[in-house]
Amino acid sequence: MLETGELRCDSCDLWLPQWTIAWRCSCGGTLSWRPGADAAASPSGPGIWRRAELLPPVLPENRATLGETVTPVLDRGGVGYKLEYLSPTGSFKDRGAACVASCLRQMAVRAAVVDSSGNAGAAMAAYLAAAGVAASVFVPEPGSAAKRRQIEAYGAQLFPVRGDRGQVTARAHAHAESTGAVYASHLWSPFFIAGMRTLGAELAELGPLDAVIFPAGSGSLVLGAFQGLAAVAGNSPGAVYRGPRLFGIQVRACQPLVDAFDAGADDLLDRPPARGSSIAAGILVARPPRARAVLRAIRDSGGALIGVSDEDVERAARSLWRQGIYAERTSAAAEAGRFELLRRELLGETDRVVVALTGSGLKGD
Repeated sequence: MLETGELRCDSCDLWLPQWTIAWRCSCGGTLSWRPGADAAASPSGPGIWRRAELLPPVLPENRATLGETVTPVLDRGGVGYKLEYLSPTGSFKDRGAACVASCLRQMAVRAAVVDSSGNAGAAMAAYLAAAGVAASVFVPEPGSAAKRRQIEAYGAQLFPVRGDRGQVTARAHAHAESTGAVYASHLWSPFFIAGMRTLGAELAELGPLDAVIFPAGSGSLVLGAFQGLAAVAGNSPGAVYRGPRLFGIQVRACQPLVDAFDAGADDLLDRPPARGSSIAAGILVARPPRARAVLRAIRDSGGALIGVSDEDVERAARSLWRQGIYAERTSAAAEAGRFELLRRELLGETDRVVVALTGSGLKGD
């Protein structure tokens, strides 16, 4: 018998059964999946289900996998690069997409709608195809042609939208409502953030680390890693976190999490967010839905959120490429952040650091 679990609103603490088809609470807050008090360890399986104890209790026959495995860590001069871009669709988003698609199949969902700047759309299209769920993917136009081709190759229906990111989301919402499909946003789904916990488990297997650095748009990878590290360490909710410091890197053209962190705020600042253009387009998220939880995770870990310039990102990308590491520019924001953290003396030269490289350069930016 599968263990129990639940969905909880992060704002009003409303409880919902774990297989409720809902992408947010009625109060507007984000939902998170939590194991029940009487949960038992899940049997392991392929892909992310190797760490099934961290994930919703999907029946083995409903688990969607594309052969994802533990991503390697490449050592370069004492810095470890976690090569998340070696996941099946070329980005870290596979962790969350595999979990969402599996949960949708568990709930017998037949069609889903996704909005994405690119990598999440590709990952969701692939894993929904593996799960037998029809996918409609809304993306900003213009965007990466390579990522659009990838989405269509998986059989998803692609909807390019001219306008800002908010207009893309609005079109996706309207399509879901008019067709009866399930809105399965990677920014909002409680199952997507659950899948990200598997990265934390893999980081814990590396032994003691001083710091982990992530590119941060919505902050889902930072938050998932924090939750996974805490769970592997046996930390109960509210317990003191004992693990590496976590650092999130944004670009100055769009740094709502950095602004809130610098202001000492618990949530996004109450002002219109800036969203300029950047070569790191994958992390241009003006209103991250889980900002409150991301800020808390960063502070609890003793880490920080900082911004870098496009020039910093370009230099970092070229530095990686010349070492044979072909990560996309969005990923290189994390490496640019490492240089800036060293400059600010928030990192020491002898610290044991892992940099998460989240997307492949083969996909374009």
